[in-house]
Amino acid sequence: YDRLIAICWPLRYSTIPTNLRMLLIIAGIWSLVVLLEIFPVIFAARLPYCSSREVQSCCCEHSPVYKLARTDTSFNRQLGTAKTLTALLGPLTFIIFTYAIVVVAVTRIASISQRWKAFHTCLTHLLLVLLYYMPVMLAYVLGNLRLIQNFDLYTAVLTVSVTIPPMLNPIIY
Repeated sequence: YDRLIAICWPLRYSTIPTNLRMLLIIAGIWSLVVLLEIFPVIFAARLPYCSSREVQSCCCEHSPVYKLARTDTSFNRQLGTAKTLTALLGPLTFIIFTYAIVVVAVTRIASISQRWKAFHTCLTHLLLVLLYYMPVMLAYVLGNLRLIQNFDLYTAVLTVSVTIPPMLNPIIY
């Protein structure tokens, strides 16, 4: 959103992303996250559990918890898949859409040096997006296809994918 405004409407950059608009965007995103997380928790809480209470994960995620239930969990699995796809593909779709608009706007800039400056502004962010999304999506696909059988390996891939990008953020920027 920031780069879209900075590149497509540079003269209005100081007036478009106001504190109120940013607060509304942040409140909307947090509301969506809460809604995405509350339903799996409610449905997992309703399941009958009597087997092991040891969760095979480094954090108490939905999937490892509902797998401990002693009943049919196909609805929970579908809900978890829908939640994960929404949480991953929603922001990624927004990022790709905004960068498509940015690329079109940048190609209309006459000066090559200004094009390079605009692309350089976006390149660092795109690098971090790829560093985050590629391992997470790879782990999700490999986990769903049951190609990763080792829980420790799966946990390590997910942990690295959510730890490395924030660590690299100050270095890249």
